[in-house]
Amino acid sequence: MKTIILLSGAALFAGVAVAQPGPGPRPDRDAAITRQQAIEHADRRFDRLDANDDGRFTREDAQAMRAQRAERRADRLFERFDLDRNGSITREEVNQARAQHGERRAERGERRGMRGHRGGRRGAMRAHRLLGGQEAVTAAQFRERALARFDRGDANHDGTLTAAERREAREHRRHAD
Repeated sequence: MKTIILLSGAALFAGVAVAQPGPGPRPDRDAAITRQQAIEHADRRFDRLDANDDGRFTREDAQAMRAQRAERRADRLFERFDLDRNGSITREEVNQARAQHGERRAERGERRGMRGHRGGRRGAMRAHRLLGGQEAVTAAQFRERALARFDRGDANHDGTLTAAERREAREHRRHAD
């Protein structure tokens, strides 16, 4: 019911961005990553991607993830606007929430626009890239690809990716596109 109310009142919320951090703590970008950590990360990521736990990541899994993410985003947005927590949103609550959001954004010196938005075409392109033209990707294939990226980035082949090696690999990918 909350989602229906939110979607029917979407015009009220136009221009309000929800910037939420991803799940869990962010890793230290300067920390070195070992090969074993890369394997563990790939396995955890695959487990999150495989929505139906069948051991394969498919387009259906990607669509299910997008739908779940959209529902969570809608619920967070509804909770943010329902200031008196009565299950409905009034025009006054919308105005008050928008004003508070603008004040917080101004305090942080943010520009107008959506920060942290990762949906739509970008999400679909990510799923296409993960599938690599295949109908499905298994956990073993996903891990194999992650390790191939790790090995390409590990310039001195010591089994550890440093921050400098990751930056260099990122720059190399940018120039290769």
